[in-house]
Amino acid sequence: MSKKRNKKEEEKKRKLILIIFLFVFSLIILSSATYAWFSANKNALIDSIDINVATVNGIQVSADAINWDNEVTIEELQNASNTYRNALNQFPLTLYGVSTDGAVSNGMLNMYYGMVHEDNNGNYYITSKQEHEINCVGDDECDGHHYVAFDIFILATIPTDLVITSNSNVVDREGANSGGQNAARIAFVYEGTVGETASVSAAQNQLTGTNSVIWEPNYDVHTEGGIKNAQKFYGLSLRENGGSLIPYVGINQEFTEEVPFGETKNSRYFTAMHPDITTTAGYDRNQDLMRIPAGVSKLRIYLWLEGEDVDFENKAAEGKLRLDLELAMSN
Repeated sequence: MSKKRNKKEEEKKRKLILIIFLFVFSLIILSSATYAWFSANKNALIDSIDINVATVNGIQVSADAINWDNEVTIEELQNASNTYRNALNQFPLTLYGVSTDGAVSNGMLNMYYGMVHEDNNGNYYITSKQEHEINCVGDDECDGHHYVAFDIFILATIPTDLVITSNSNVVDREGANSGGQNAARIAFVYEGTVGETASVSAAQNQLTGTNSVIWEPNYDVHTEGGIKNAQKFYGLSLRENGGSLIPYVGINQEFTEEVPFGETKNSRYFTAMHPDITTTAGYDRNQDLMRIPAGVSKLRIYLWLEGEDVDFENKAAEGKLRLDLELAMSN
């Protein structure tokens, strides 16, 4: 009987050791998941971008603080420099992967272009270069610039709590589930407000923003390529729809030291990101954005493909993006 009892006890110990090993192994796998740049894909880009900005509930919008309406089109934003001399509206037709930690310097979001290197053993490394936007339209004019940035002006007669309505989203213009729409990020930088009777120049030249509001749309959907990359590189099991929010890190400075993909989470060049607004595909509730005073407020808006998103992979190049942005007064 004692031999049988000893065997049973030894079997229990082995099972317990195995359970502890599996638990520790799981913790190691989870802690090493960094959702690294490009998911080891280097050529992702987006061709063809369309943007519409609209307002409802008593506020108006303008591309130049001169011509007011309830909507501005991408053509008006692209041509704003005709009446807005200092405009820095950047509209490349092709988006490449960039990243940010959300910090703002001199009224502009700090944006970094990730450059990926592969060694002879198939290992991937990343360095980064900071980008500064210019006023340009098209890939030739915007050569070397990889994200969208533009100003809008909001006219409100009373202090206003702005919301992003549920009519807003980043979608594929052809109805596909593209990696581009899932890896997209939008940021808002509040640059200041002048009185309704202030000069146009005073409204246009505001550039005092110190922080940003970052919106991550479509966080719950993933492409087939994104799902495969998440499993292959990070041991994550994702589903195409209805997934939970995935944490990621953003680049916080320019650097030339090569950082291995698996080390970005622990690198001083990256910061854990917590977007201020997160929405699912087809969400149906308005999202709080910011409070603005009465008068003419200037907002700088950014649209980019976050290189640290698992859905930013080669198949994303097939997407044709449209940003629909509708702002309203909170009810």
